[in-house]
This record gives sequence, structure tokens and C-alpha cells, in this order.
Amino acid sequence: MDPVEPVSRALAANLRAARQARGWRLEDLATRSGVSRGMLQQIETGRTNPSIATLARICSTLGVSIGRLVEPPEELGHVVRAAEVAIRPAGPGGQARLLVNDGRAELWDFLIAPGQELRSPGHPEGTGELLHVNTGELAVTVGGAAFSLGPGDALRMRGDRPHVYVNPGEEPVRFTMTVIYGGRQDPRFAV
Repeated sequence: MDPVEPVSRALAANLRAARQARGWRLEDLATRSGVSRGMLQQIETGRTNPSIATLARICSTLGVSIGRLVEPPEELGHVVRAAEVAIRPAGPGGQARLLVNDGRAELWDFLIAPGQELRSPGHPEGTGELLHVNTGELAVTVGGAAFSLGPGDALRMRGDRPHVYVNPGEEPVRFTMTVIYGGRQDPRFAV
């Protein structure tokens, strides 16, 4: 692949986004920057690469750095579509969905049926977990300490100790959990 292509795509997308964020039409940016509407349109569609002077005029008008306009969108964020989410069983009637995993942190959505429990032997040293209960009741035991949570409650806990999640209620419990690795990632969920 031509190494210029990703930069051209990033420039096109970022220029269009910066212009639209200000509510400007191509004509507005052209008038303010002194760069022709046709040139701006070609840049935004990735059909041409501007000179440094042209790019400097555009950036000055928008009040952004050249670096910001050529930054690849993947570095700013990445969407994981619902159809791509890994779903794992979490006991009868339950499920664990790994929503996002970037190698340093994981975002999970759990649904646990009444009376069900999930056990973890603990993650690598230095791992932490953040839990938020959306609906239902959740009992958590970590390293011998017990915590009871209801709807809207949150818990910060050590994830590098054996821990157990139990639904003691009569309704399913749904909770969101973020696992943050302090060192190496748990190989069970490696990217």
C-alpha cells in the first residue's frame, strides 16, 4: 500500500469533520482561508494532497494544528459493532459479553440468572476491576471480603485475587465491568 494513502484518508476525514463541526460549508472555508472551493473539495474527497502552504492556511483558519488534521482516525477511537461482540455463557440463563478489549482494559456486560454464581481464580498481578450494577442484586466476594450491590451501585476491587460474583436475588442481575491490567493481560482474553 502507498504510505501516502492513509494520510490522505485521514486528512480528508479530519478536514471535513473540522469544517462541519464549525457549521461551515466548503464556500465558507474557502472564503475565510483563501483556498479555492474546488481545492478544498478535492482534499476532502482524497483526490489530491495539498502543499504545506495550503495546508497551513487551512489549519490557521480552522485553528487546528497540521498534526491534528493528518492524525489517523483509528488513533482517536474504534467502534466495536454489536455483531462483533464476543458472547460467552455465564451459567444457565446468563451471558458475558466482551464489549471492548484493547489489551490494557476490557469492558464487559454480564447477565446472571437468579441463584447463579461466577468464579474467577484471579487475573495477573496488578489487575483491578470496576463494576456497576444496572439492574438486580449482586454479591461479590474478593480475597475473603464480601460486598453487596444493588441497582446503581458501583464497586472498585482487586481483580488479581480469587473472586466470586453471585446473584442472590429473584431477578436476573445485569452489570457492567471494566478490567484494568496493571501488567500483562489475562491470556484467557488476549487480543
